[in-house]
Amino acid sequence: MLFAVVLVSAFATLCVGQQVPNNTGPAPVLCGIIPKTIKGCLDFPSIVEQKLSKGCGNTQTVCESLKCVFEKSGWIKKHQLVKSKVISDLDKFAEEHPAWYNATQTVKATCVAQDLPAQGVFINCPAYDVLHCAQIVYYRSALPEQWSTSPDCLYPRQFTAACAFCPEDCFSPQIPYRSCNACLNYPNRA
Repeated sequence: MLFAVVLVSAFATLCVGQQVPNNTGPAPVLCGIIPKTIKGCLDFPSIVEQKLSKGCGNTQTVCESLKCVFEKSGWIKKHQLVKSKVISDLDKFAEEHPAWYNATQTVKATCVAQDLPAQGVFINCPAYDVLHCAQIVYYRSALPEQWSTSPDCLYPRQFTAACAFCPEDCFSPQIPYRSCNACLNYPNRA
């Protein structure tokens, strides 16, 4: 009987001594579909002239739409990425927008100079692959002062720092879970 009392006392002492963690830290970031507000929160300038994208939005897929814009920009000819033209236009962009110079150099080296694996659900769509890669580099390279201080931009900023950039099509019910090329590390940062 004495043994039972000692055992209960020891157990009670251990239970009282355990502290419940205080979860007053920031809530974890919920990863998923890329917030559409990121570009606006960065006030990111357009790389391609808006007039070139007219008439390209009426295509069947995002890939076809981007191919159309890339063709009008001279970035794709005969289904091949014209890397020299893309790099030349990115150099002009960096000259006009010096705050994005370093990120542009990374985009050129990471997204244009080398052949990319498929970045989403589209196979053989270099326009999509380059744009998706560039989007990630530009957003992740943004300096703190380039982000809007609006409360509406807090989540997009947290998402950019913490989450993989999985194309929206990767969340389609037709796409098997974890099969999207850009999301193989999801939800970890890419």
